[in-house]
Amino acid sequence: MSGLRVLVTAGSSRFGALVVTALERREEIATVVAVDDHAPGAPFARAEFVRLGADLVQLPRIVRGADVDVVVDVRAAAAVSPLDERSIVGHAAVSERIATACTEPGSPVGRLVVVGSVHRMGWGRDLPAFLTEDVEPPAAPRGALAGALAAIERSAADARDRRPGLGLTTVRLADPVGPASSGILQAADRLPLLPTVLGFDPPVQVVHEEDAAAAVAHVVGLGLDGPYLVAADGTLALSEALRILGRPHAPVLPPWGTGVLAGVLARAGLGGAHELAGQLRRGRGIDNRRLKATGFAYRATSREALRAAAGVRRRRRVLHPGVPAPYEPEVEAFLRYSPSARGPGAEPEAAEEAGIGALEGDALLQLLPSLDPEALRALRAHEEAGPARRRVLDEIDLLLHRA
Repeated sequence: MSGLRVLVTAGSSRFGALVVTALERREEIATVVAVDDHAPGAPFARAEFVRLGADLVQLPRIVRGADVDVVVDVRAAAAVSPLDERSIVGHAAVSERIATACTEPGSPVGRLVVVGSVHRMGWGRDLPAFLTEDVEPPAAPRGALAGALAAIERSAADARDRRPGLGLTTVRLADPVGPASSGILQAADRLPLLPTVLGFDPPVQVVHEEDAAAAVAHVVGLGLDGPYLVAADGTLALSEALRILGRPHAPVLPPWGTGVLAGVLARAGLGGAHELAGQLRRGRGIDNRRLKATGFAYRATSREALRAAAGVRRRRRVLHPGVPAPYEPEVEAFLRYSPSARGPGAEPEAAEEAGIGALEGDALLQLLPSLDPEALRALRAHEEAGPARRRVLDEIDLLLHRA
């Protein structure tokens, strides 16, 4: 497949922007269009951004006008990352709009890729401790988040049934790890002491957020069909994962069932309380072999992803992940090029920074794997004292841990 034209929903969210960036890097992707109800935090390299209303009423017109081949719906993954079920609960109208754009007469869309979460499986007692793509998700999972994820997947399946020629790919991610992690790791950040279940030390399996985004781009680029689980190699005990992150915990919760645990966590102000309770009590492993059999290679194991996240957290503890300042093209154009801009925010007469600091983030990321550990450490010190770009620092930490 070549020359694909791809549209990404929730393109201004943190995870959506990572997916857009990963798609931009693939040769078989000719065009990337990102849509959202607010502007992205930074401009994309070659993708185009279109601001739509929260209900995506104009989405079918964008799909027809851009002659889109593949629609990548990352709303669910973008909401799961901060464990905010409120942002996807009640989005039936949006799901129907996406389905209409893919199934209406004359629609150019050949494939719909739904990016969700393994939380779709819920935490029922009949589920195996090790998930594979062959495990059927429950028809009516408990918990608001799992129910919302199920509704999005059902809408996509209905769209495929309405138009038999439409390809459907379902990607379910393990909890992404990055500057703003999800699941237990986010709960550990938001609470001074994470309460765990007495007598239980469940397995934890995660995925680095950039690996997750690259996996979505891989699925799109190869036109893969069906369900895929995305999780890094290796599982860790919960206590070990928290130790890597440097977060304290205490086994003080009684093992009385997920309902009671969910109530305790909800009173602590945590979103996705039912899912968190299931993780604390049961945990699970995730089989990632199907995706790897297609040629995808994870850059970080679960342990390496957690260590990289720990380095980020030492520099900046993310208690309540904030929303980055939006990228406003008109503001940037005024500050950079207008003769009237003379304040400290404008740099029309500033000399170009020489050396490696002048490289754009993407160009520097491509250079990093070729450096030895000593050079990486020196570059990290230079980057931290200068631009301090989080993606660059995170990538250096990951490479140093793997060295």
